[in-house]
Amino acid sequence: MSTQHTAELVAAARAGDPRAQDELVGTHLPLVYNIVGRALNGSCDVDDVVQDTMLRALDGLGGLRADESFRSWLVAITMNRIRAHWQARSGIPGESGLEAAQDLADPGADFADLTVVKLQLSGQRRETARATRWLEPDDRALLSLWWLECAGELTRADVAAALELTPQHTAVRVQRMKAQLESARVVERALETQPPCEQILAMTGTWDGRPSPLWRKRIARHARECLRCSGLWNGLMPAEGLLAGLALVPVAAALMTGVRAAVTAGAAPVAFADAATQLSPVVSGPGRAARRKGGDGGPGDPAGGRGAERKRRQNRRRAIGGAVIAACVAGGGLVYLTTMPGNQGAEADGASPASPLAALSAPDTASPQPSGSPSSSASASASPSPSASASASVSPSPSTSSKAADPAPAPVKSNPPKPAPPAPAPAPAGVVGQVIALVNSERAAAGCGPLKEDAQLDRAAQGHSDDMARRGFFDHTNPDGADPGDRTTAAGYRWSTYGENIAKGQQSAQDVMDSWMKSPGHRANILNCSFKDIGVGMHPGAGGPWWTQNFGARM
Repeated sequence: MSTQHTAELVAAARAGDPRAQDELVGTHLPLVYNIVGRALNGSCDVDDVVQDTMLRALDGLGGLRADESFRSWLVAITMNRIRAHWQARSGIPGESGLEAAQDLADPGADFADLTVVKLQLSGQRRETARATRWLEPDDRALLSLWWLECAGELTRADVAAALELTPQHTAVRVQRMKAQLESARVVERALETQPPCEQILAMTGTWDGRPSPLWRKRIARHARECLRCSGLWNGLMPAEGLLAGLALVPVAAALMTGVRAAVTAGAAPVAFADAATQLSPVVSGPGRAARRKGGDGGPGDPAGGRGAERKRRQNRRRAIGGAVIAACVAGGGLVYLTTMPGNQGAEADGASPASPLAALSAPDTASPQPSGSPSSSASASASPSPSASASASVSPSPSTSSKAADPAPAPVKSNPPKPAPPAPAPAPAGVVGQVIALVNSERAAAGCGPLKEDAQLDRAAQGHSDDMARRGFFDHTNPDGADPGDRTTAAGYRWSTYGENIAKGQQSAQDVMDSWMKSPGHRANILNCSFKDIGVGMHPGAGGPWWTQNFGARM
């Protein structure tokens, strides 16, 4: 949906147009559902928080300063409601953390498993989705935004605004969360290895089987120290490349129907402590609970307490239930909505051994020529901040008269001559120029603007290719721990978003581009319309060449 169309819908919805309100809900509910579902994974209150968020957003349209910013404003409200939900649960008198967790747990609401099933994920994408269950709540909330950023649904600006952080601080938070996610992926591998490691079996004898940060740390530490399990850290594809282009998890028809029914009925959101909190995200940190004391069912709320909180949830569920029953009677049963674009997912045929992603899911080693591996290989690293690529829709212009049977031909008007297009910049020479030309050719076919060669990105890319050849490794993170963002920054490039593709063994620019375009993660980087600049490095030699592409957009 274009920004202009969204602004028109917001204006109409504010004026009370029921069709505009319904379209706003139908378009943006999947986004809110994916954020809340991933942040509150396993909670029985996901649907309640989603409905509450949408009702608050529609009720607060009068406080939206710029209609074009509705999407990022809605994301900020969503994060606000997630924090308020956590605070309300932790503030229920007489209820311990364990009791609260048990009250929230819903075995049928595991959003990680729902993501795997609905998007038909396999290989390392399935592993990544299931690994999200092992993160701390704050990291899950951040991941819920970053996942959608990688998928192209949000921009880094949206994520930073929702967190009330600068893009640079957001990048630091994302990097820390990615490190936890990577260790959680290793934990998933360790628990699924057959036959299992005897030491893990002995260590987890007292484990209740529920994923938790504590057990993630214990099992990941064992995987680092155990000779048998240490190889599980090899071959982890960058998570951002795995998530790039994934569809949203479709919303259950029951939830969509319930929210629309509540909007139609003019349901008001639960009373807030003050109007300002409704329209801006709550800042995390000391004193937040004290500032919110007295509202949202907290300790100082006259209507608070465990019984009042449950009563509110029950009332909302009854409202949804009535709408669902009506929908069942009219439609003959419940279905899942499947109208989201790309709902089949990029891995619909993931079971096929011929899938490019299946080939990339095999573990990579750091040696130049791993035994039993193909002679050429590739790896993608999307940026901590890939922006959503805009899709243009062409609408027919409205006719001047829909009732005229034989309209008279319009007089011919002479159009002023169009200015000549600017002359293209001279193409870079050599193999670097060939790669950049091929990249821009693919981007043109996908509707993205051309990339401009940048000397600083060239330096970062060439340095990484030289380093991989010299020290005999093949990875986005070098033996010193520096990742693509570190190298891009060290080269002097002040980025707002960046990405990296690497490959080894392809003998020509055409060969390496063919390999990258056949891989979903690499292809997503090449066709990311938010990137504006590119740098390419190639180191020839025995066991190579080693190729690196660095993408970026400046601040």
